[in-house]
Amino acid sequence: MEKKPTGQKADAKTLLHDAKRAEAAMVKVARTDQDLDPEEQTNKPFWKSLHLIAKSLKTAEKGLAAKSKDFFTGIADARQAEEQMKVDWQLTGSKNEKVIENGKKLGNALALLRTDFSKEAGRKKKGGELTAKEKTEFDKIKAQQKELLAKIKTLEKAAQKDKALEKGLREIEKQANHILKEPATVDAYVATLYLLDAQIGLIRGYQYYVDEPWRADYLTLVSFTNTYDTIYSEWETSVSYDWASLDTSVDIYEGEEVAVSESVSDEEINSEESFVENEMFDMSEAEEEEVAADEDSNEEVASDEESMGDASDDEGEDMSDDSGGDNDNNDDDGGDEGGSDEGD
Repeated sequence: MEKKPTGQKADAKTLLHDAKRAEAAMVKVARTDQDLDPEEQTNKPFWKSLHLIAKSLKTAEKGLAAKSKDFFTGIADARQAEEQMKVDWQLTGSKNEKVIENGKKLGNALALLRTDFSKEAGRKKKGGELTAKEKTEFDKIKAQQKELLAKIKTLEKAAQKDKALEKGLREIEKQANHILKEPATVDAYVATLYLLDAQIGLIRGYQYYVDEPWRADYLTLVSFTNTYDTIYSEWETSVSYDWASLDTSVDIYEGEEVAVSESVSDEEINSEESFVENEMFDMSEAEEEEVAADEDSNEEVASDEESMGDASDDEGEDMSDDSGGDNDNNDDDGGDEGGSDEGD
């Protein structure tokens, strides 16, 4: 289905500010909701995710100002943490509409930053064939996905009594199988890098659903995600970027809206960002065990109702579609190419 433009446009700096504003709006509302008390153990995973997003956005902001790779690292890390947040949100049992609405706006802004203003976007715009190095790295990613599937198989039996975790493992498995079927093309390679953001976030988010007897087995998945960083870093450092492309404004399409409806001043953005960034929301092992046990008996956790699904949730469904990966071609990832491979 063809997406319709809203008539709004945004460049990288604007989208980054939109993301910070959306998270600030979430934090502002959540702090006034007793059901989302950050001291409550079932809410801590959600707040920990917000903490990671805030830190990553600050890194991206500094990288943007300095035109350094921190911009790309910060946005990628924020996307992973945002995916983790959507999983952890379910543990709260909250139906706070404002938090959900702004969570979706945050996700939309991050998805656009990733698919419009990233080295992946520039590489896709350049086109051509995969380089020998890229082919090797793609093969490494697929080999890792095979390992991941084997690890998931050992966990699925233990997760049968936990509907939410079982659903999460199925989604991770689906993503892995999708990647394994991808052809050796630039479009597929770039889209796979985007999909890994979501997969990493899912794996990290669902760790709080795992009961103590087999948590150690699941944490091998969490550790496994760190191996992705090595492959990605090797590719990212080998690809240059045209920083002038960050000033290019891209279309905002229906379903990708990023503007927060309520008023949030820059002072409030800084204040809420400071709160969520400086708090650690640490959890003891006992708290983690209790959260997992409570989740087992909570039917609402497995429900799609009151979720924070956003435009980025289409990633992986048709990610190497012939329609391409930019807004001009109506890609499900919501991204127009923001750069080329010229310059550094």
